[in-house]
Amino acid sequence: MMKTNILLVIGLALIFLSGCAQMSPIANAQNNEYSAELRTIDPNNHIAVAKHYEDMANEMKVKLRAQKKLLEDYEGHSYYYGRKGQDLQSHTIANIRHFENSIKENMKEAAIHRKMALDEQKPYLSLFNE
Repeated sequence: MMKTNILLVIGLALIFLSGCAQMSPIANAQNNEYSAELRTIDPNNHIAVAKHYEDMANEMKVKLRAQKKLLEDYEGHSYYYGRKGQDLQSHTIANIRHFENSIKENMKEAAIHRKMALDEQKPYLSLFNE
């Protein structure tokens, strides 16, 4: 009875831990790379943070164009890819959606930081306008 309980607890622990494991180490590595770059920027320097987000969005735009070109190839020459073609197409469509959402989010973050930088400069600008 005791061995059964121990095995049950170990099994449940393994199931729980496997559920918490990273599912996409490549995507996580990219996120860590971007967050490492962001950590090197002073958080109070909103212009630099905004530029960082804009640069990330521009990188995503390049990747988006590549994925769209790939999708055109899959759609235009689907007979080359056989049964895998549909899987490749749907995966590419998912990547396109991911990049489009990432671009929107990065541009939104950049706009927020540009606004914060402008709000910080307003008191100083009003001194010069008087």
